[in-house]
Amino acid sequence: MTTRVALLLIALLASLNARADFNDGVVALMMGDYDKAVQILLPLAETADHAYAQYFVGRMYAGGQGLEQDYDAAAEWYRKAAEKGVGEAQYRLGNLYQKGRGVPKDIEYAYGWYSVAAHLGNPKAKDAQQASAQKLSDSEMAAAQELSQDLINKYGQTPKGTSRTQ
Repeated sequence: MTTRVALLLIALLASLNARADFNDGVVALMMGDYDKAVQILLPLAETADHAYAQYFVGRMYAGGQGLEQDYDAAAEWYRKAAEKGVGEAQYRLGNLYQKGRGVPKDIEYAYGWYSVAAHLGNPKAKDAQQASAQKLSDSEMAAAQELSQDLINKYGQTPKGTSRTQ
């Protein structure tokens, strides 16, 4: 029984430590301390599979903040976070598809990712979804709506066990 309690306590402490580390990383990023943000967020994104850390690493690659600007890497990290249900990552992945940065330019996929983000309540995504719809033919729109529904079914829930502040 005491072994089980000890393991539970260790897991709880590790969880609290990861949450504190994540918050420290976000604060560092917002304060412009990009080196510290990379040191904290990149390991969380890679080893803890932390959805919001993955999103912020994507932002850092996209903006060249602490990491060399690399849209391919940004798309990879946004996709990891987007597939875990991070609405802002879904929106930003849609932007990359809209512009063809790090991924092939594909308005249907942009519409699809905007749709998932809008489904999760991202207000910018709803506007972007409507704007991208204007660029699609009727047949493209039908395909984009089918893709959207598939993406919503797969990725239309916020991350389990990860809060926005974690």
